[in-house]
Amino acid sequence: MGRYFGTDGIRGIVNKALTPDLAFRCGAACGYLLKKEYTNCKVIIGSDTRASKDMLMGALVSGFTYSGVHVEHIGVLPTPALAFLIDRMGAQAGVMISASHNPYQYNGIKILTKGGIKLPDAKEDEIETLLDPFEIKPAEKCGQFSYNLKAKDFYCEHIKQACEEELDEYRVILDCSNGAASETAHRIFEELGIDARIYHDKPNGININEGCGSMHMEELAAIVERKGADIGFAFDGDADRCLACDAKGRLIDGDKILAVIALYLKSQNRLKRNTLVATVMSNLGLLEKMNKNGINVPTTKVGDRYVLEEMLEQSYVLGGENSGHIIFLEKATTGDGQLTALMLLCAMKALKMSSEDVYNIFTPYPQVQINVTADDLQKRKLMKDDVFLKDVEKAEAAFAGKGRILVRPSGTEPYIRILVEGPDKEAVEKTAAALKESTNIRLSQLF
Repeated sequence: MGRYFGTDGIRGIVNKALTPDLAFRCGAACGYLLKKEYTNCKVIIGSDTRASKDMLMGALVSGFTYSGVHVEHIGVLPTPALAFLIDRMGAQAGVMISASHNPYQYNGIKILTKGGIKLPDAKEDEIETLLDPFEIKPAEKCGQFSYNLKAKDFYCEHIKQACEEELDEYRVILDCSNGAASETAHRIFEELGIDARIYHDKPNGININEGCGSMHMEELAAIVERKGADIGFAFDGDADRCLACDAKGRLIDGDKILAVIALYLKSQNRLKRNTLVATVMSNLGLLEKMNKNGINVPTTKVGDRYVLEEMLEQSYVLGGENSGHIIFLEKATTGDGQLTALMLLCAMKALKMSSEDVYNIFTPYPQVQINVTADDLQKRKLMKDDVFLKDVEKAEAAFAGKGRILVRPSGTEPYIRILVEGPDKEAVEKTAAALKESTNIRLSQLF
């Protein structure tokens, strides 16, 4: 991670870590690099529903037009809509103003290139060198700004056409997280004939992800069970991820969604090289289930960008994260929550599975995930500390190869994330608690 860019663009609390000045410099720097590559250059910008979106939009537009780049505003739309529309609208890049699953106090800047691909690390590093000190001169001819009012139409039609089965038999509950899916879910699901009851679709700028969406599944689970629905789906703020719950209100995470869709594509001879790409965060139960069904599962670093890089390099068609970012490369280049929901329904219908069958697709290994608060300096120093790293190695060695420990700095929040997984629940919980304590002790000793 650089000084400004984390694992998913630039993100932070608005007017503290993420200021209008930084947004202006980011737009100007990105525009400057684009102008070196393209003579006549256009960028599209979209956002989720956060109150700070307009302030940051204005700053980004000023930065891009300062560098001579034209800007089209596509409004409030999911991140995958922006990725799809870059080429469809003849743009050279796209910028999404969103902090995904974070509370409304946060916001972020995600930059995507042609083809809807997130910037590689090297390109982010190049932008960082231009941000501080900021020495970019204004273009001789400034860029122009306009609105595109048809962007939502293009995206909704794209998702509807991606649906592979008649799904009018299903009764579903949708939780839009008071985020970007609020703009599209009604139209997509209703026009496909799905009986969809939609909740948390009334954003007011500060209620995004507030007790709802993919980060807070409890209410959705209760509603699905109470209403007798077949399944429930929850999206995050920018609708690039999707989690589900079965008819009994039990959580279906991204690993189980991936497992079912991998089996669905394999049954149709569409799973290229019988491979599903996951990350190191995926449960060992997924890997075992796929192995038993002749499906390979290479793993990448955490982040859908790294999943996509592996998929593009090896021509794989399916990949994702247990957090609910699922990529169907034949249909999209980013995770798309609404597409994921539809594809899971298609898989359920084709494989004659109920949502309970999806929940039971494999038995996950016991797993504990803990967050330890740490700022950027603490993260960097701790992850290079020999004493701490030896503590982690010692704890993992105690599993004797039958479990694992993953410690990593969050790229989007002020945490050190600790994952402990193994066949014995009590041992996993005890190890996680001990690691949390030793992490806090070491942080106190270092600072």
